[in-house]
Amino acid sequence: MDALSTLLLIAHLVGLMLVAAAFLPLLGMMGQGASAPQTNRLLTAFGHWGIIVLLVSGPLLLWQRYGGVDGLNHWFWAKMGFVLLLAAGVVVSAVSARKMRAGDPAATARVRLGRIVAVVSLLAIVVFAVLTFR
Repeated sequence: MDALSTLLLIAHLVGLMLVAAAFLPLLGMMGQGASAPQTNRLLTAFGHWGIIVLLVSGPLLLWQRYGGVDGLNHWFWAKMGFVLLLAAGVVVSAVSARKMRAGDPAATARVRLGRIVAVVSLLAIVVFAVLTFR
């Protein structure tokens, strides 16, 4: 592996850590019942920056190491499906967060659902990445 591939892989793993730092603590909110999930703006910012790092470093890493997506197995495409689900969960949660803080119970349910989708997707992404690149 050359130096550029190594740097891109490091960036990709740092992005994954930022996303995990933002979303894995959300597992604790699943047992809170009907109360509004807590938001931590610093962790949210970590998650958003992590997603940006992943979206930039992932395609560059694929191009640098493999010359593109040709020849990648079905596990890679399953991983990409969960990347889309992760993005959808983040968007749903982020769009609904302001209304949730204003007391809207429907928005609270959307934030909770978006976070659950994001956490499950993040875990699936890691599993499918291991299956893809083992």
